[in-house]
Parts: sequence; structure tokens; C-alpha cells
Amino acid sequence: MKYIVFSISGNKKLAKEVARSLNAELGLVQKKCFADGEIMVKSKSDVKGKDVIIIQSTSKNVNDELFGLLLLLDSAKRSGARSIKLFMPYFAYSRQERVSWTNEPVSCEVVARMIDSADFNNLTCFDLHHPVIETFFKHSIENKPTTSLFAQYYLSYFKDNNISLKDVVVVSPDHGSNSRADMLSKALKNIDIVILDKVRPQPNSAEHLEIDGKLVKDKVCILIDDIIDTGGTIASASKLLLKKGAKSVLVGGTHPVFSKGCVSRIKRSGVTDLVVTNTIEKKLNPSIKVLDILPLILDEIK
Repeated sequence: MKYIVFSISGNKKLAKEVARSLNAELGLVQKKCFADGEIMVKSKSDVKGKDVIIIQSTSKNVNDELFGLLLLLDSAKRSGARSIKLFMPYFAYSRQERVSWTNEPVSCEVVARMIDSADFNNLTCFDLHHPVIETFFKHSIENKPTTSLFAQYYLSYFKDNNISLKDVVVVSPDHGSNSRADMLSKALKNIDIVILDKVRPQPNSAEHLEIDGKLVKDKVCILIDDIIDTGGTIASASKLLLKKGAKSVLVGGTHPVFSKGCVSRIKRSGVTDLVVTNTIEKKLNPSIKVLDILPLILDEIK
């Protein structure tokens, strides 16, 4: 196949590495902003008869990125692309997948319908916030887990720090992350899982209930989640675990949204290690480890 790889803004480094790995062309994108606020996004590269790969997370300037993606998809199809593989490593609005309060929209489904209206062959996302999101699409969608990356990282971490698996537990910050915790537990030879109950009194705030300290006392706790935004959930959970006697808290999160103050909030909570993936590309403190999803993308392409 003759691939050409694009990214508008969200994953330029990743797109470059995918193109290099496939010995493919790195496509050029033109974006214009008009005086009235409208935008125009199109391919500056010839895509006729080629297999197009578009890699675009929607995390910063979310609404512009979403609409720009729709325009690029239309540009590629109208310009004669033979096929279009769409990768959205981080899918914006994924936390608005249900009605929580009176008169709320299901924003995630609205976004899914918008993307579904475009002409492409298949869509791949990573660690979607909830499985129900897959049902919002008519297109073929692959929700790819990043568990293998985190498992490899933690096995290496334990070896380097002389930590035995019998002294480790995987912690889910709430019941919504059970499946992620379960997959990581299995990948780490079925180590124990602890689930925290969470109540959220208002948006962007979290409060954790008490747990039985016997479950985490003297344990190395891996606190695993999909999205780290304000860091409130992680900080609250970490403080609780350490209060209950945990030896240390290691945090793994797939999508580093990292709103202002997030990292310092997590660090102040006593977290020993913080690791994320590059589904969202941004400049991070060197103390934060970043796992590369490139191998997972290549698995989907080849």
C-alpha cells in the first residue's frame, strides 16, 4: 500500500514517526482562519489513489480541532484517496457519554454522529472512557487498550526497584475504571485489585470514601486511570491510600489532559511515580515518564 500520513496539530510527532516506520510520505496540511472566524483545512499533498492515515487527538482548542478534522477528512475523500484510516488517540467529550443531570445532552454521542457523517474506512481510539461510546458509531471502530505498555513499564520498574509482585496492588479510582484495573492486574500475573468508591459533588472535583486499610497497608499501589485532567481524582485517591498505610503510590494514566495545576496537585499528594502515554502531545516535566503508542498504531495498520 502507498500510505500518506497526516496530522493537523494534535499528534505531529507521532504522525512523523508513523510515516518513518512505514516508509510513507508525511502529508502537508493547510489551515486558514478567516476574518469572520470560519476556518478551512485541506491537504496540500496529492492523495489521489493513496491510502490515507490521519492521526488527530482532540484535546486543546477541542472544537476547532474537531471541525478541522472533519474538513480534512472531506478534503482527502474529495481529492481521490483510495482509503482513509482515522486514528483519534484521545477522543474529546468522552466523559459526557451519559445524562448525569436534568436536561443534559449526551455530548459524546453528538460528537460521534458528527464524525460518523464523514467518509472514512475505520476509526481507532485508545482507552475510550466508556464502552458505550463504541455504540454511538455506525462506522467500524476499534477501542485499543494500552495495558501492554503499562504492564511492560511496571514490570521493568519493579525489577529496577527490587519490588516483589506480592507487595503490589492495582487500584481503580472508581468503579468506572474497573475494567482497566482488571486488565492491568491480569497482565501483571493477577495481582490483587482494590476499588475505591467516589462521589463527585460538582464538576472537576472528587472525594473518595473510606476503604479497609488492610487492603493497601504496606503495599505499592498502582493507581490506574484513563484520563488525568485536573488531577483531583488522583490526588484524592493517593492521599487516601497513603493515609491507610500504603508504602507508595504509582500513577498511570493514558491521556495526559493535564489542566492547569494538575501536575503540582498530584505531586503534592505524595505520588512516587507518574507515567502517561503520548496520545496527547505536550511538553511535560522530565520527571513524568511517557509511553509511546507507536507500536499499537503500527499493529492496527499492518
